[in-house]
Amino acid sequence: MKRSSSWSRIITENFSYKIVALFISLILWLTILGRRDFVLSKNIDIDLITSPGTQVVAQTTDHIKVKVSGPRSSLKKFLESSLSQNISLDISQRGEGVIYVDIPMNKIEVPLGVRILGVRPNQIQAEVVKLKGQPVDGKEGQ
Repeated sequence: MKRSSSWSRIITENFSYKIVALFISLILWLTILGRRDFVLSKNIDIDLITSPGTQVVAQTTDHIKVKVSGPRSSLKKFLESSLSQNISLDISQRGEGVIYVDIPMNKIEVPLGVRILGVRPNQIQAEVVKLKGQPVDGKEGQ
């Protein structure tokens, strides 16, 4: 009979402190569990800007796949954001012919808390040609 009274005394002694400690540990556990980062992918369109009188006639792809990680709320903002739907890359200084364009990660806008894990493909190939009948400086002869 002494054993059961010692267990009940252990449980009931400082009972209010034990309840507070239990609630604090539950809150911390739920907070840490809820902070788990999620991973998703999103397709983003690529727009190539050329100089006047030139045009892109072929490119390997017109979109890239961006893999990101972060909290669920931030990823939801990223998916719904219209700002990150396309990337414009200026290739006007590159001239004519077949060119390779690297995809810079700093051009991809992401909300606070979202990390870019990768971009596929990280380089695209484009063929730029001069338009026929178009002068290089964009002015017609008068």
